[in-house]
Amino acid sequence: MLLSPTYLPKDRMPTKARLKPRTLAVRVLYELSQTDHTIDAVLANHFAYPRLSDSDDDDDGSGTVSAQHQAFIRTLVTLALNNRHALDTLIVDLAPNVPLNEMPVLQRVVLQLAIAEMRYMGQGRGDYKQIINAAVEITRAYVGDAPARFVNGVLGTVALRYPESRNPSTR
Repeated sequence: MLLSPTYLPKDRMPTKARLKPRTLAVRVLYELSQTDHTIDAVLANHFAYPRLSDSDDDDDGSGTVSAQHQAFIRTLVTLALNNRHALDTLIVDLAPNVPLNEMPVLQRVVLQLAIAEMRYMGQGRGDYKQIINAAVEITRAYVGDAPARFVNGVLGTVALRYPESRNPSTR
């Protein structure tokens, strides 16, 4: 499934601007994996209160998430949810020594979202590096350095094993 990338963050956006929608997507999927809340309720809550922390210097003061980022987050979370079994199967295949049920939930959520973005959203040549870097940064911030290295390794293997993740024009 290849979606139109017209609403995706631009290559030249500052790192924090690219990282914030992915971090919000992680928060949304994490909440959905831990509760029985509906996707619409969780998205509405996170879109209404998007500040990542009290020190969020990327906050423009408006207290809103742009329509472009909302579409990106909704699409990414929906893809991860709809393909969760396939994503988990791939994670287990790529990291057989780490049982899925023993992996920190946030680390698994980051992997699910990053792999979904790489495999199903069709970002284009080179964008996989941004996806991997964002996933590593988010994991490092929330879980630590060792899990961030693990995420980097798994996503690097996805990029090598599935060249279409790097360049959707080969599909």
